[in-house]
Amino acid sequence: MRIGIFQSKYPATSVRLYTDNVVAHLKEFGNQIFFFSSDDALPDVDVIWDPTCTGARYPNRKILSSNIPWVITLHGAAILSTPLSYNFSTLSEKIKGLFTAIRRWMVWMVYKYKVAQIITVSEYAKEELIKCLGMRSEQIAVIYHGYEKRWFNPSTTSKDYLLHVSAYQPKKNVDRIIEAYQSIAYSEKLPLVVICPGYNKSITDKKITIIDEVLSSEQVAAYMKGAYTFIFPSLHESFGMPLLEAMACGTPVITSNTSACPEIIQQAGLLVDPLSVTSIRSAIHEIMSNKDLHTKLSSAAIHRAQYFSWETAAWQHEAVFRKVFESKKC
Repeated sequence: MRIGIFQSKYPATSVRLYTDNVVAHLKEFGNQIFFFSSDDALPDVDVIWDPTCTGARYPNRKILSSNIPWVITLHGAAILSTPLSYNFSTLSEKIKGLFTAIRRWMVWMVYKYKVAQIITVSEYAKEELIKCLGMRSEQIAVIYHGYEKRWFNPSTTSKDYLLHVSAYQPKKNVDRIIEAYQSIAYSEKLPLVVICPGYNKSITDKKITIIDEVLSSEQVAAYMKGAYTFIFPSLHESFGMPLLEAMACGTPVITSNTSACPEIIQQAGLLVDPLSVTSIRSAIHEIMSNKDLHTKLSSAAIHRAQYFSWETAAWQHEAVFRKVFESKKC
């Protein structure tokens, strides 16, 4: 099959990782891949895939003048489904975010009729798209992400700190993590490492290390393997790649009882109310003080991670592309 893939000039790191891994397997399956950007003419292909639609961003405008069937990966619609304060910090950002949300919703009201199929990353995200954008259930295919098995895998490395990893946004809940951690007696807790590019607050607690630079997957994996517990109580996640990466390393997770987080981890971690510092604190204390629970959750995490792979994701993408192509021929 000949697959055209829209490529943004400045893709988010997570989108690039997703696209690169799926494309690598699509090529292994024998498909021909043709990349194009906003400045290029549409390639002569059987189907076009735009994997770049994050935050309810709509597909490239070339879709309106194309007779080639388009498949869109719409990673979620947090900008439409959650309070502005989850996504933006300052008043000016919130005002700009409100107009962005309105514009994206309005454009999708036109664009959605040109989309042959939508791929999204969780059942939670699917319901979000149905509710916020009026998508039909049969129009949406849920395909989970995979992970980099060469980096994220179990290790016998000493587990001597707690860990959080995210690219900073208010919805990542970093301030509540730190508040919950600091409310535990100093002598009763492991150090906390926070890898969060964009986090600019000063922390004086000697047991907290803030890493505000972008790290490679290999570097993040090294931190994941050395962590006793991964703390990720986001206010909203459509999937939550760091959850999967932590589980693949056998690192128990503490995460939210909302959005896609329970769907992804199932029994491989502790669920908390992300709006409650007390709930987050209790989970941290529980997993530090109960070694049997830690061992149980570590084993469950490894088992759960085996359910996800980029090869499986690519095979499911190919099935969607082929279905769309065959439907057009009919």
